[in-house]
Amino acid sequence: MGKRRTLYARLFVSFTLISVCCILILATVIFYLYRNISIANVNKANQNVLLNTETVFMNYKEIVQNYTMDFYANPNINSLMMSGDTEWSDQLYNALSQVRGALVVNQYLENAYIFGVDKPVAMFENMPLSAESKQELFELVKGSQLVDSPFLWKAVLNDGTPMTLMIVFYNDMAFAHSEYYGGVALTVNLGKLQKNLFSQKTEESTRYAILDEQGGVLMHSTLPGTPLDAEMLSRVVASPSERGSFVYKGAEEPRLITFIYSPRDKLWFLSETSYQDSVRDISRLRNILVLLCLFLIAAVSVSANLVSRRIYQPIRRLFGNIFHISGNQEALRFGNDLDAADLELEMIGAKLKQLKKESDDSALMRWLLSPHSDANHAETPIMNICASGGSYCVCVLAAAQPNPDESPAAIVEEIITGIDTAFSGRGSIQSFRPHQGGAVIILSEATAGSLGDYALYREKWEKLAAWLSEAGASHALGISGLTSDVGLLRPKYSEAADCLQYIKFHQQQNIIFGDDIIHLNSSPMPDSTLEPVLQAVRHPDQTDRIPQAVERLLAVACSYRAESATTALSRLAFELSRTAVAGADAWHAEFWDYYRQVWQIQSYDKLKNWLEECCFAALERLANITAVRTRSLAAEAVHYIREQYHDPGISLNVLADKLSISPAYLSKLIAEEVGSSFPDFINQLRLEQAKSLLVTNLELDIREIATRVGYGSSTYFTTQFKKRYGVTPSKWRMNHILQSR
Repeated sequence: MGKRRTLYARLFVSFTLISVCCILILATVIFYLYRNISIANVNKANQNVLLNTETVFMNYKEIVQNYTMDFYANPNINSLMMSGDTEWSDQLYNALSQVRGALVVNQYLENAYIFGVDKPVAMFENMPLSAESKQELFELVKGSQLVDSPFLWKAVLNDGTPMTLMIVFYNDMAFAHSEYYGGVALTVNLGKLQKNLFSQKTEESTRYAILDEQGGVLMHSTLPGTPLDAEMLSRVVASPSERGSFVYKGAEEPRLITFIYSPRDKLWFLSETSYQDSVRDISRLRNILVLLCLFLIAAVSVSANLVSRRIYQPIRRLFGNIFHISGNQEALRFGNDLDAADLELEMIGAKLKQLKKESDDSALMRWLLSPHSDANHAETPIMNICASGGSYCVCVLAAAQPNPDESPAAIVEEIITGIDTAFSGRGSIQSFRPHQGGAVIILSEATAGSLGDYALYREKWEKLAAWLSEAGASHALGISGLTSDVGLLRPKYSEAADCLQYIKFHQQQNIIFGDDIIHLNSSPMPDSTLEPVLQAVRHPDQTDRIPQAVERLLAVACSYRAESATTALSRLAFELSRTAVAGADAWHAEFWDYYRQVWQIQSYDKLKNWLEECCFAALERLANITAVRTRSLAAEAVHYIREQYHDPGISLNVLADKLSISPAYLSKLIAEEVGSSFPDFINQLRLEQAKSLLVTNLELDIREIATRVGYGSSTYFTTQFKKRYGVTPSKWRMNHILQSR
């Protein structure tokens, strides 16, 4: 009883596990989906705050920058810078009063410096710097261009305390070759500025900070807590993207870090939020999902029990019938229901097949081996061979290519009638039909020697075969040789049956004589006969020759014995199956599979079509490999060009030699990969790099940039640059500097 319920238990467990897995997967997907949505919302809110902080910071920076420009434009201050004369006057007093007033109104402004051509000429310091720091600041302002303002600077106070300040300055050095005529610089106390930037309520749990490019904290909110983790700060400044977020698990609880980078100011804006606060809502959903999953699992278990019971009832009755038919009522004592039932069905099928074969073969053999009727087997037709003392032959009739629209029994009867008519008066026929769609026919001489004219004998058979072809009957005839020995009846039957194996090698031929088979070549077919087909497959330009090559191969196979021809065609199919397949060098059982498949094919058209399918399948695999190799060569060529575009000696011929292909083929591959010719692609890469160098390396002149990107002539470089971008390189650089101010 326990064994009979094994299938029921397996059904129940399977349904339950499948349902539970689906529930858990769905719950997990929902949880992580909503968790990501929750975190994304927090990130979006934090990024908005950081963008607002960046905007406010830029506004403060712009205010200070405007101060420096106004002071520099003041005629009195400008005169002071040019002459260095600090002699007291009302005009100078008013100008310096404006400077001092700016320091008073803006509490985050600490010091103001007016630099002459050779030295500082006036200064206002709420936080006095050391003499060395003042001189260093003068040198920095004197050697900097306008695009460098503002910049961060580590100064030293009079009392020796180090401090990082933001320096905002103005001078007339718009270009690297501009002359210096003095400048104005204001120092911003970042510690005081952060009070204006960060205004938070005490109940908030998010901290904000501004970092320099090295990860140093310049400004931060005043929320309580441990200092910002140095490893976390290093991870932020090492990020390749200008904005993003990540969950950082340091020594404390996990925290959600959101950051953005300002390329213009070279500063990082950072927020730090408790991860638990970010996913608080989703944590509540998690608890709800757990309770819901437990409820659904209980419901699924009940449903699985009911479904399993309903499914198992008819299956159990089916298994009982199988075991009843097989007579093996003890089968379920070993293994489970499915294995036992499967084994019993296989045994029943094998027994039925064996019984049918034994029945058919025994009936045919009784007919062939019994020259007279057997009283014990009245259903066997009466055989009367060589009653006249003459000769006889055996004809095996079989459907070469069964047609579902034809009635096999009617066609066989029609053919037998045709044979009887063709040899009327010269011979008598006896037939036996053990299988549907086929028959065994014995043609005996009516009188001794009535079939002695062999040429006339063959002519009648061939006319009969022609009539079959014209009528469209898809049947084949195998004819044994003539003999008068009744004891050779069974060998003659085998000879006629073997003739049918040759039908598939002959185009538009449906009759084979045993007398012709004995003259066929019994040696193996040489490999040279297979080579034209293999060559047509291996060369893409010869694919249209595949059908003709297969036809010629089958024409050659006609002159060999069936075993030799089948072996050769099987070897061809096996070689085609290994074409363009990795790891197919070992000889394995596939050859024998192909041999059995060729041996079982009965018609010429079917064999020809099968061989052509093998050829085109191999051809498709070769085409796929060629396409992969072509894409690989194109990718390698483009990668090499991107790496070596700055080399003046790079050329299509050099690269073609490196890849061992022709220049014309390489040019075609590059055009298909990037959409432009080799020269245009090189020129594009060089001009894009030159455009970048023009705005990032202002100290380089046009000639140096042309050399760096691979041009031998700066004139040619300028011509190509203007042709592509509409302006000269110098004009491009000037426009960028003016837009950056």
